[in-house]
Amino acid sequence: MYHQNEIVQALRMAVQGASELTAATDGSDRVRVRSTRLFAPGTAVRLVDNGGQVEQHEVAERISSTEVRLWTEVEGSFGPVQGAVLQLAEGAGAELRWVASGQPWLMPLPHSLQLPAAVVCPVRMNQPANTGSNRMYQQEYLMDVYYLRQGGEGESAEEVLGAKVADLFNLVMADPYLSETCWHAQVVEVELQSRVAEELGSKVPGLRVARIGVLAKRSELWSG
Repeated sequence: MYHQNEIVQALRMAVQGASELTAATDGSDRVRVRSTRLFAPGTAVRLVDNGGQVEQHEVAERISSTEVRLWTEVEGSFGPVQGAVLQLAEGAGAELRWVASGQPWLMPLPHSLQLPAAVVCPVRMNQPANTGSNRMYQQEYLMDVYYLRQGGEGESAEEVLGAKVADLFNLVMADPYLSETCWHAQVVEVELQSRVAEELGSKVPGLRVARIGVLAKRSELWSG
């Protein structure tokens, strides 16, 4: 089986510091999501959906790997149908205004009102022959996360870019299973200057671009 789309979607959630709801809220203080690894007790969070509904909360308890308890009851109606997510209220992930997947050099670049932005770009999938057996085989999915922000020149701009990339790095590393889409995932490379960054930056004055390489591994059983 090929799992690129679900892993890419999980990575898109991770860089936003968010997790999708798996059940509709029922007016209680509990919320069920795909993964609670980002949401430690005392963390400021918000419930957000595609309709623009937003509620601010604070995590009281991580009940399980898929359920958290908030300090206050949820007033609105949030659920998978509305595309609702539980998201960290602060940090580089919460600041993102546009998140997409694809090859950024082929996509229309976001304008200033859509920045900062992130683009998850699938690179390749490998199935190493020497890691398989007659019952199981291994898959390795390599992806790049491009972080784009408007910034000036000079040392301060580089410091801000580095700080934001560090925040995104920590978000990805906080969930080594990417919402249970793989048995291990981690950042394998960070690049603050690259050919792609130079190419994109030449198209939009002041655009700063960084690349975060992520490797996700899965095990698959042979069918039949």
